Amino acid sequence: MFKLPGIPTPQSEVHDLADFAEWLAWKQGRASSREILAAIGRLDDNDHNIGCDDNADELADDLDEVMNEIERRQTACNGAYPFSLGLAGTVLENRPPLGDSRAAVYYYLLLATRLNMQNNRTHEKIDGTLLMEELGEHVLGNYLGGRRMSVKSGDTDGPNFRRAMSMVFGTRNPGRFPDKVRDLCSAVGEGGAFRALDTASVDAQDDKLDVVAWVPFSDQKPSQLVLFGQCKTGTSWEGQVTQLQPEAFIRRWMRDPFLLTPIRTFLISEAPNHAKWCGTCLYAGLLFDRCRIIDFCADLNDDLLSRITTWTDAAKQQLCA
Repeated sequence: MFKLPGIPTPQSEVHDLADFAEWLAWKQGRASSREILAAIGRLDDNDHNIGCDDNADELADDLDEVMNEIERRQTACNGAYPFSLGLAGTVLENRPPLGDSRAAVYYYLLLATRLNMQNNRTHEKIDGTLLMEELGEHVLGNYLGGRRMSVKSGDTDGPNFRRAMSMVFGTRNPGRFPDKVRDLCSAVGEGGAFRALDTASVDAQDDKLDVVAWVPFSDQKPSQLVLFGQCKTGTSWEGQVTQLQPEAFIRRWMRDPFLLTPIRTFLISEAPNHAKWCGTCLYAGLLFDRCRIIDFCADLNDDLLSRITTWTDAAKQQLCA
């Protein structure tokens, strides 16, 4: 897994190469297939005609796979993909759709994947990992019911208000863990109250739960659709897909069970290896990758969009310096 400002290796997987192609196109305005291959060392500078290379078939297959991945992302982003293929699929151009804020979110997710988010996650005093939690709250609320109400603000996202609700539970919510559990129980109307299963002192911060979304009924009774979500930037998330266990979380920290166990949901900034999608979902649960996040991130509030854009612009400027 390459990290910017580094480059992929010649053995990198297709989704890594697609990310690199996007980065080149975003930075330069466009990137040709030759530039992409040359940058990662798969094409010698003296090779002027790919068709004459001994490895011509292999190079052509590599290009086809990368461009197929680009086309897949274009479809999955539902009109918000900020790049387009030109010249018979050999040039990737940076062409964000006019007036669609989701393109700005795509750039953020690209950098949140390819930067080292352990030591390079803060730009303009904004923590990029915490932005992911706020974005995840918005996306899950949209997924459950279009426009949603945020527990934090109590406001709807617009006149077409629907009934899904959402809240940030993770690090972006700075409250004490027992208080956050109490707030969650009160908001969802299930779980009763905070109660620690163990007698040891409570040192949990979020116990892997970052965002919650649900669709309440007017009768305010339990038994409702609830999503428990964990958010991850970077590329080292694969070994963490089973960390969040909704049933265990409830039994460990709440007095009463939920009548319906919340669905484990995993949100990542990466557009992962598509060939491993089904196997990943078996462990991760309901998976939101970069493209699915873009598909459901419309109507971001101005404050969050501004902070996402500020972080992204500063991070890009640092990389291009």
